[in-house]
Amino acid sequence: MYPLRPLSLAMAISMASSVLSLDLPKYTGLKTAQNDSILTVTFHNPSSPVNLWNEDTQNDLEDLVSRLQSDNETKVVIFNSDVPRLPQVTIGAIEGRARGAGNEFLVALDMRFATKVDVAFGQPEVGSGLFPGGGGSQFLTNLIGRGRAMEYILSSKDITAVDAAEIGWINKAFDTSRELYDYIDKLAQRLALFPQSALAGGKKTVHRASPSLKHVVADAKDFFKQQSDPTCLLWTWNSTSPRYSLFCMPKDEDDCMQGTRKR
Repeated sequence: MYPLRPLSLAMAISMASSVLSLDLPKYTGLKTAQNDSILTVTFHNPSSPVNLWNEDTQNDLEDLVSRLQSDNETKVVIFNSDVPRLPQVTIGAIEGRARGAGNEFLVALDMRFATKVDVAFGQPEVGSGLFPGGGGSQFLTNLIGRGRAMEYILSSKDITAVDAAEIGWINKAFDTSRELYDYIDKLAQRLALFPQSALAGGKKTVHRASPSLKHVVADAKDFFKQQSDPTCLLWTWNSTSPRYSLFCMPKDEDDCMQGTRKR
């Protein structure tokens, strides 16, 4: 896993945007679209057939969240593929596989919806001699319970969208993309009708039961410490030719690589 930096960790609990005051640049790894008080953010890496989450994605997210922190117009942000205590509602739309940091990002959002075909979630770090380092263990435990979190984290096995919906890993799984986005659009439009202060207050009360940023950062520190273990299979990261799939969500995953291992 390639841990998210502190700003992105903070972002990974809630996000938002603005209709009037938010002036977003043209990002390299993200595409954004504003519709009244709803912002859609699409993870976009045209150089990768499997939409790898690379350094551009990381930097773009950090810039986005810094702008969102000072914005109070938009009420809902929808994340999909072609995030922290901000007051707006965050929704994840998944049509592929999300493992490691990609899954950690998702479980920190307010809601998650996915299609059923070729979709899987997982925390594979333990199988490589590591462990989740971006708060994934804590957020996942809140969602599915201690026993199930232990099962999936310690075994490093994936879970399908159907099974994930049954145990609370995601909110709901749909047969088609159209059904997925129709449902999310209707939900987002409904949420946009309500006062921002009420949405923020409701989120705040729920977040009191969520992991604190302090504990998430502690996870990241432990992760880096574990990397010095000689038995650990480390992931290489080449900024000019990144191969580490952090938020991989295409429909064909046969060639989706988690990274290049080294001993």
